[in-house]
Amino acid sequence: MERILSTVKKRQKNDFSKEIQVKHFNELSAREVFCLSRIRDDVFVAEQEITVPELDNQDLSAYHVFLLNEDQSNALAAARFFSEEGRFFSEEGRFYIGRVAVQKTARHRGIASQLLGAIENYVLANSLTKELYLHAQANARDFYLANGYHDVGPVFMEAGIPHQMMAKSLA
Repeated sequence: MERILSTVKKRQKNDFSKEIQVKHFNELSAREVFCLSRIRDDVFVAEQEITVPELDNQDLSAYHVFLLNEDQSNALAAARFFSEEGRFFSEEGRFYIGRVAVQKTARHRGIASQLLGAIENYVLANSLTKELYLHAQANARDFYLANGYHDVGPVFMEAGIPHQMMAKSLA
């Protein structure tokens, strides 16, 4: 934890945008896969006590967005986005953001907003879609509203936690 905190403190003006990486799963190194798995385990399993399997088949087709700590032993923040066709709330061609996680010691520094910005920029630069969707945990809804997302439909339960489907137009 001390390494994570010292890495965050060294960054000036909380601008992490140049250090955030976007890679398709097939481009990730073994170390990066380890770091992504580790942060998701730290946040979703250990901290939030979610008991459904953390890794899923979406990881294999997803783009992963992340910020590693200084010694590259863990991620300070991570997310993924993917085209999800033919499953639950999806429609053909929709892109979803998911698994947004920030280490506890790195929160409230704008990193999650910068992850979203990196996703939005990548999606637009590569003409992937003009609208993004996500399943926001209810306690994170205000964060997504502040980043330009809006509610779509009613609140629903996922992994035992209330969620809100949200979307943002990039056009």
